[in-house]
Amino acid sequence: MAKSNSQAIVTMAVGQKYYDEWKQFCERNWRVYADMHSYDIILIDKPLDESDRAKKRHMSWQKCLVLSQDFAKDYERIVWLDSDMLINTRAAPSITAGVPADKVGVVEIWSEPYPQWYQECLRRMYEFWGPETIVNYAPEEYYSTYGFPRSFDKVPGNAVMVMSPVHHRELLERNYYDYEEKGSAWNAEMRPFSYEIMNADCAHWLDYRYCYQWFEVRFIYYPFLINPPKPQSFRDRAVRKVGGFTDISLREKLNKMCVNAAFQNSYFLHCGGDTKRDMNLVDVTAASWRECRI
Repeated sequence: MAKSNSQAIVTMAVGQKYYDEWKQFCERNWRVYADMHSYDIILIDKPLDESDRAKKRHMSWQKCLVLSQDFAKDYERIVWLDSDMLINTRAAPSITAGVPADKVGVVEIWSEPYPQWYQECLRRMYEFWGPETIVNYAPEEYYSTYGFPRSFDKVPGNAVMVMSPVHHRELLERNYYDYEEKGSAWNAEMRPFSYEIMNADCAHWLDYRYCYQWFEVRFIYYPFLINPPKPQSFRDRAVRKVGGFTDISLREKLNKMCVNAAFQNSYFLHCGGDTKRDMNLVDVTAASWRECRI
């Protein structure tokens, strides 16, 4: 697309499934926000690195290469968003406002919206995942448990990033080229990214509502929505007990009402992991929390 602004929102959706999901659930919503705040939108639909090494890694590593692309030099700011974000255009301010050019705008994910909330969320998630889960309650453990030479008291996430190609290309490339894939506990590129951002002392902390995690919000406010059992028979498919409800239609209505309430509490709602399927339940045009009804 032709450049028309000095800032761009960039995402990646490689593969027909992910491309179609972004086009169906996100594109129109993002374009409203982009038009309001003068951003271009760039969708990357092919791998940026097709080497053998890249093919053995999770695709999300390649977000670290966006500032290396030819289009990046045309922009003062690049806003990275994972492709499973829904934007509350009614409430969300311009995400780049107030972020210094030499800082990376990120959301701190180990204490938001406040430390006690997230500690309880971690406790419930660890219980849910089972005894084999590596437990990291303190943010310092997020680094020390995995062998990083330094630990920090904050953990920046990278589902949402505000970056400057001039200042941050080298930092992201170091993240990409200096680390290897180490399994699911490594969270692909995110754990080394968090370390590099903190080690470089370049984090600018964004409001947590710019990355409101629907997966985590459920554990605190809507635990009855978690882990519906898979049907084992035709009878189970017809009527099954889910989260304490025998009426599957009621559960679906509750799920819709709850995810829309979460959306109204967010600037950007992140529907990661198994919650991506809930994007189709969100009414991104709702003008008020009062519209969160069954």
